[in-house]
Amino acid sequence: MEQTNTVDFLVVSNIDVATKEEVISELITNLDVKNYLSSKEVFLKDVIDRENEIPTYIGHGIGLPHSQSDGVKSSTVTVGRLVNPIKWTDDGELVTTVFLISVPKQNEDNLHLKILSKLARLLMHEDFRAEVESADENVLIELLNQKVKEEIK
Repeated sequence: MEQTNTVDFLVVSNIDVATKEEVISELITNLDVKNYLSSKEVFLKDVIDRENEIPTYIGHGIGLPHSQSDGVKSSTVTVGRLVNPIKWTDDGELVTTVFLISVPKQNEDNLHLKILSKLARLLMHEDFRAEVESADENVLIELLNQKVKEEIK
């Protein structure tokens, strides 16, 4: 049986969209193509519903949409890098980087909260945000494997 408390990291760069819903949809389509989802539609609805409840803008140009969902097969964090800033909240906060956290509804040890907590703490540090912005995709995945995976085992 697949271990449910592991997480993979993906990066999608040069996303050219105009809205929060479009970037979320593009990141979810990427997960679907890579076979991390059991239902793209269920996961998309869960993420958008969660985002409509309370926007996941955390400051510094970063959105952190997330959901535990029956539409997710394998836990992932997908980093989306936008070409242009998009409006994330009704107050007009702009986002250039999105971390989409995807966790199966049934998971061990509150995995989504561990990932969310660790990422939020890391993203408060300017040096980490600079690495996220400047590192190439492979280096960024390695960085996330080092800094996030260690804590959630």
